[in-house]
Amino acid sequence: MKFKKNIHIAKELTIQKINKMIKNYPENYPTPKYLIFAKTMYHNGWKVKIYVANKVSKYIFIIKGDEVFKIRFSNHKPLYGREMENDCDYYVGISNRQVSTTDEIIKKLIK
Repeated sequence: MKFKKNIHIAKELTIQKINKMIKNYPENYPTPKYLIFAKTMYHNGWKVKIYVANKVSKYIFIIKGDEVFKIRFSNHKPLYGREMENDCDYYVGISNRQVSTTDEIIKKLIK
């Protein structure tokens, strides 16, 4: 497996854990996009891991065979230097270069 920063401390998500996180999310808010993404990728055969930084940014790692991707979900820009170093493979939400949606990234990763 290729090394991605913080993958070693990311927690594995099973479908049961994902469903429990969705169920326990406050009903007056929509399901978070990172959970929709995690569930979609899990159902498409990917191993899914999550790392939460400072209770704000969520990093989802997806793994299938030798393929490993790191996707950042956040509504604020990442540090410019980290983005320029390609710290993540994809950024969902606001980044310094562009704004991407969950659906756009899913379409890129499910071939």
